[in-house]
Amino acid sequence: MERRQFISIVAAAVTWPLTVQAQQLRRVGVLLPYMERESQAKARVAAFQASLAERGWVGDHNVQFDYRYAEGRLDQLPALAADLANARIDVIVTVGSEATDAARKATVTTPIVMATVGDPVAAGYIASLARPGGNITGASLFATELTAKRVELLKEALPSLSRLAVMWGPNNASVVQKFKQVQAAATVLQIPIKSLEVRAAEDIERSFDLAAQFGAEALMTTEDAIQITNRARIVEFAKRQQIPVASEFGDFAHAGALMTYGPNILDSFRSAAGYVDKILKGVKPADLPVAQPTKFELILNLKTARTLGLTIPPTLIARADEVIE
Repeated sequence: MERRQFISIVAAAVTWPLTVQAQQLRRVGVLLPYMERESQAKARVAAFQASLAERGWVGDHNVQFDYRYAEGRLDQLPALAADLANARIDVIVTVGSEATDAARKATVTTPIVMATVGDPVAAGYIASLARPGGNITGASLFATELTAKRVELLKEALPSLSRLAVMWGPNNASVVQKFKQVQAAATVLQIPIKSLEVRAAEDIERSFDLAAQFGAEALMTTEDAIQITNRARIVEFAKRQQIPVASEFGDFAHAGALMTYGPNILDSFRSAAGYVDKILKGVKPADLPVAQPTKFELILNLKTARTLGLTIPPTLIARADEVIE
């Protein structure tokens, strides 16, 4: 055997394992409307990656993560989704309705896993929970159905509530359904509401003025990407107006909202990891029923209640999963 031929064979033997490893490296794209520096965004990404690691998918070992952050600018999502769709991505994980909508418009072939979408059926992303069809599956937050319950809990916390302002985004299909549920529940409880349409972050200040003019005694959010990104700003406004905030996600309560009721958002990211695992192992999205949360958390911020001079009924406190003192 010639020396040159021998060297070529040895070189091939050395590089072969690396080639195999490169071929086995799967790519997972994650499309987020959040700001990358946010602690909540970091916690959700960490929960997602940890859950995948428990299933044997470890970053830079057999899976590569491609994160795309919109930094709170929803108009950037279509371009970021197209970037992921044009790359050799095995599956795209979407966070929120806006990201899911952008991804489904960017590709009909790459599998899409929804991590947090309020009502994917009403939004038109899937045919049904049991049989999603197409290339989209994942987790539903059961948000539409829980909205009426949040109104009831707010009324229980504030028995004299007579004016409610509701912040919502008309460009988010899930949020539109939430707003309709608030209207229906408020009608039953005979609570007049004020619609605060927020299409962009710049609309928040105007909505504050409308709420003040209405004489709102409480503010309810509907948790689209704009509201989540600006939750501290929203809660700060409420403090200045001396009105309590009721929301869905615990992040709002920890930012100073009076109360939240909804699923644990980190559990949704862990659930998304389970879907990614199955898809990377060859299961088609159309064959994976969309999951719904089974546990819901009531969080009360008694520190905020004291600041606002409110007394929360002891019966409600006793039912809380977490009480912030």
